[in-house]
Amino acid sequence: MSPARSVNDQLEEFVVPQVLSSTSQRSTSPNAGGALSRRPRTVAGALQASVMAWRRLRWQTGSLFFPTATATALERLWFSPPRGKHSPEGRRLLDSARTEWALVTGQGASRRVRVYRWGNKGPVVLLAHGWGGNAGQWHAVVGGLLSAGMRVVAFDALSHGASDAGARGQQQTSILEMARSLLAVAWHVGPVHAVVAHSLGGAAAAQAIREGLPARGVAMIGAPADMYDACSAMAWQLGIAPHVLDRMQRRSEQWLGASWSTFNVPDIGRTRPVPPLLVIHDRDDKEVRWEDGAAIAGAWPDSRLITTEGLGHRCVLRDTDVIAHLARFVCGLAATPALPPMSLRAPASQ
Repeated sequence: MSPARSVNDQLEEFVVPQVLSSTSQRSTSPNAGGALSRRPRTVAGALQASVMAWRRLRWQTGSLFFPTATATALERLWFSPPRGKHSPEGRRLLDSARTEWALVTGQGASRRVRVYRWGNKGPVVLLAHGWGGNAGQWHAVVGGLLSAGMRVVAFDALSHGASDAGARGQQQTSILEMARSLLAVAWHVGPVHAVVAHSLGGAAAAQAIREGLPARGVAMIGAPADMYDACSAMAWQLGIAPHVLDRMQRRSEQWLGASWSTFNVPDIGRTRPVPPLLVIHDRDDKEVRWEDGAAIAGAWPDSRLITTEGLGHRCVLRDTDVIAHLARFVCGLAATPALPPMSLRAPASQ
């Protein structure tokens, strides 16, 4: 089975954003959760449920009769980020920045990562967006960090925003390319005081630390804990057979050059030196469960978990209290020694 591209686009909209956490049974209905789940179904909700049931049947049928083609379609779906758009506030923020290019080298020609800078003095805070995001999503955060005396740097990861396509083209990328985009920017802008990362950007930041980023501290906002569990959850929602999921993961490990077990954020904190960590996670996050943030904070030795309510996965980046917590955290790292660099160099693309 090889679903049409339009179907894959719809699956990304309704399924993929719901499974970046290690959960397997989450409703994709807009009325899921709390009192809303007890309201009578609307016609639109019933139609969406019917469409999702049809898609699930297609993936189940493909798993049964065309396992190789279905594994290929699942791989394409999982590694294809949605196309994020700039909000007016995000566009104004990027228009106010000094722009440069950082280079990710390896696997052929160098690839350019668009870098945005604000401020002229103070320690550097590097902002890392999530899956399908872009640097403009930080429009509410940048001002708070500048007021705290920081220089602020953001970027568009490969195959996101204004940056070049990754090794597999503009439509696909991976957590490793996001991590190596971050490392390329860190190499380009000089010593990084702290990294502030949202959603999958948090997992990418953990990978960058694993590969040698010597930051004094990291803040993760709504970050998923484990990509293997997240992908398994998506396969469960779509009705994909376990042997098809295994086939997809083995196939992708060949070009990733890494095992899926590598993409476990709590394990990074348990198995190697890591900097102080601030985890901010909302109880009402419908895309990445609060339990993921708690698992990360519980595994990293010098960590703090701040739980918010009512902000969800994206509005948390615009909350004034959250921004104040971020500013206090990065300012408090002044006396913290940076991790010793593990041969920080211009990274190779995956």
